[in-house]
Amino acid sequence: MLKQGIDVQKISAVAKTVARQPRFVETILTPAERAVFAQRKGKHQIEFLAGRFSAKEAYSKALGTGMSQGLTWQDLEILPGSKGEPVFTKYPQSSFLTAHISISHSDDLVHSAVILESKNTMKTVQENQPVSRRRPAWLEISASALTHNIHYVRALTGTQRVCAVVKANAYGHGLAEVVPVALEAGADCFAVATIDEGIWLRDFGVTVPIFILGITPAIYTPDLAHYDLIPAVSEVNWLKAARQYLPKTEQLQLALAIDTGMGRIGFREPTALAEAIRLIDKTEGLELKSIWTHFATADGPNEAYFEKQLKQWHALTDDLPIADNVWRHVSNSGTSLWHQQPHPDMIRLGAAMYGFDPSQASLPARDLQPVLSLRAELVYVKQVTAGSSISYGATYKAKEDEWIGTLPLGYADGYRRALQGMEVLLPDGTRAPIVGRIAMDQCMVRLPGPLPEGTVVTLLGAVGDQRITLEELAEKAGTIPYEIATGMGQRLMRKVVG
Repeated sequence: MLKQGIDVQKISAVAKTVARQPRFVETILTPAERAVFAQRKGKHQIEFLAGRFSAKEAYSKALGTGMSQGLTWQDLEILPGSKGEPVFTKYPQSSFLTAHISISHSDDLVHSAVILESKNTMKTVQENQPVSRRRPAWLEISASALTHNIHYVRALTGTQRVCAVVKANAYGHGLAEVVPVALEAGADCFAVATIDEGIWLRDFGVTVPIFILGITPAIYTPDLAHYDLIPAVSEVNWLKAARQYLPKTEQLQLALAIDTGMGRIGFREPTALAEAIRLIDKTEGLELKSIWTHFATADGPNEAYFEKQLKQWHALTDDLPIADNVWRHVSNSGTSLWHQQPHPDMIRLGAAMYGFDPSQASLPARDLQPVLSLRAELVYVKQVTAGSSISYGATYKAKEDEWIGTLPLGYADGYRRALQGMEVLLPDGTRAPIVGRIAMDQCMVRLPGPLPEGTVVTLLGAVGDQRITLEELAEKAGTIPYEIATGMGQRLMRKVVG
């Protein structure tokens, strides 16, 4: 849970208030704050007072109470930390909220931002989610397949660095399961879609660089710096705002996104891009880490549009005044698998790492291995008579006496209602159909005979030389493999296998 509050005050206006109301300082500052105030001289005194005044207002806005609704100035105390940075040393609800603060000055203004975060870290929150570990239905993540895919694409491309893309709970495979395997396989850094995913990785213990591929509101600049996350920057106005929010003692690395034809985020004009680089260069605390783009058709046969984007990339970036140690990376999975690499610095490996065919068979096959399997045990087996109906809507009727098995998972686990009629694999590789509508928590399969309860059924994955693929599930559901994988429910137990 995150709450935010922002406040801006004119320093000169605060000075006038002090002149009119001598007790203003005692009203706003706690005794400990007044001791620091007394040590400051001249304008630094007023800047300190204005900063505390503004930050306390920002806290009240984040809390949603207002300073006149049960919250007093003396309830809040902000003192210099070990590096001189402002730190809340006293505030309401401190037992279950962590307060992050940023105070910055520009000309006659003081800008304050306060973010209140639940002390249940994202790691703890995830661990407390009701994962159904006592239910015999689970996802298997193959460590050997994931490792193979990383090594294969690294060798294929000759890249210097592999950035493992683990957004959306590692494409549904599970962050806690995928991240350690990816690190062991040699991933040099990670990419996520949101700041919260990045914070989760830091709380999980990840120390390598973490890129955020989506836009992060500038208000969260203090968190970006605190957790050492690298945000995507797409416009100069974001940079100007981030400068105001960045604590003076913090450093923030940045990744400039270039829109060469994806049409999603990124700089499109050379003048704005040049201005952004100048602004970064002249701002203490900001550092350009990378510059990148994303191809829209690298995983398909449309070579012309790929070449158009590549030409635009070179036109926008080749002559930029940036250091040699700034990473240039344009290769997603499709670019890595089917194109010559424009830059050796880094590839962003998402779909290919998980064994997906990003081209969906429209381009030559590559040696990728599927990472994900879905299995469940039969929890109930019965024989029904001819004419018996199965599940909601009575959409399936037995044509003869049949054996029906119940599996303990359904569309809430990501096995969609549209998969009615899809086949599953029995332990000997025999295919059996899902019958009746798939319910939220259960689905039924027509068995060739009275199999015992506890029999393992494979809904996705291999049994011997037989396999149910993500592509098959996606085709049946009328979607793409990515959507099936990322839709796998949080409550499904995930475990790493060899």
